[in-house]
Amino acid sequence: MCLATVYIEDNGQKEEVMRDVAWIEHEGPKVLLVNMMGERKLFQARIKSVNLMKSVVLLGRGEEQKV
Repeated sequence: MCLATVYIEDNGQKEEVMRDVAWIEHEGPKVLLVNMMGERKLFQARIKSVNLMKSVVLLGRGEEQKV
């Protein structure tokens, strides 16, 4: 199974925001994350990088919204 850990970067600092992410959807200026338990988080962010070898996704800083 290919699950990712998602980090958000702000001023060079990385903060983990969600583990075991199974679904990522880019919705205009927002990024929706859904983990394997169905927990959902929506960020005002952009995808900066995806490293499939390390299962890491890096987002640019934005505001988190509960979905």
